[in-house]
Amino acid sequence: MRGGRKVRDGCWQITKIYDNLPTIQILLYTQERLAEYYQKVKGKSYDLVELLDLEVDFKNHCPLCGGADCAIFIGYYHRGVIDENGTYFKEFPIARYLCQGKGKREPEADRTFSLLPYQLVPYTKYSLPFIIKSLRGRYEEGLSIARLQDHLAGFGQDKILPISADQLTDFKQIVIEAVAKITVSGHYQELKEGIFLTGSDGEIVAALIKFASCFECCKTDPGIRGPCGLGYDFYLNEGGFLHNARFLFGTPYQFRGRKRSQKSAPVKGEE
Repeated sequence: MRGGRKVRDGCWQITKIYDNLPTIQILLYTQERLAEYYQKVKGKSYDLVELLDLEVDFKNHCPLCGGADCAIFIGYYHRGVIDENGTYFKEFPIARYLCQGKGKREPEADRTFSLLPYQLVPYTKYSLPFIIKSLRGRYEEGLSIARLQDHLAGFGQDKILPISADQLTDFKQIVIEAVAKITVSGHYQELKEGIFLTGSDGEIVAALIKFASCFECCKTDPGIRGPCGLGYDFYLNEGGFLHNARFLFGTPYQFRGRKRSQKSAPVKGEE
């Protein structure tokens, strides 16, 4: 464990003070699957970077103000998560940090940021692998909504499904928006040609799933294969946390057009 720095007694008081502030989200790569991450992090009070011995380091550059020795770990908030196997984690821990303003920061700028594992999508409990698995059944295997719902109803150890038709529509919209981000970016030219310029929504979703399933992000060690690899590769191509990059799948708080104030802060655990 790097440094072994434990959260001090005052950490939870600090966290409580800033609970109502909006939180910038940063996409985080770890080598753990979501279930492994949960087992290693739940109930812990250590800085996540040190707890998982992560390569990312905010000591030299705070994501919010750019200052050195600025960002400090202030604890975890919890949100619901359904992993790639359909397992539901009611209180999945997400690490949160405070910017002390040692660099250049506007008076009304955000003051906290959180580290969202790269398999997750903002503002939904369904993980990206589960979303893609659901859409694959609909748009690659051609299952009707009713048959897909029946299939997913018995999927996962917690039996909390089936997925509603509206939820499947939301899944499709996440992918359609991802395609739109790719088409206006300078990335993945081979993906931007052909079907992404025409075709129905269903064809576009199927094409992205096919491309993403064969994709590998080689910017990590080991590399990340599949849709999660594509999502993280896009995030890095956009500049990562140093440039407050967009997410390919889903829209974090900072890109939702909300006024940065306590009144517009997301409800704790919904990010």
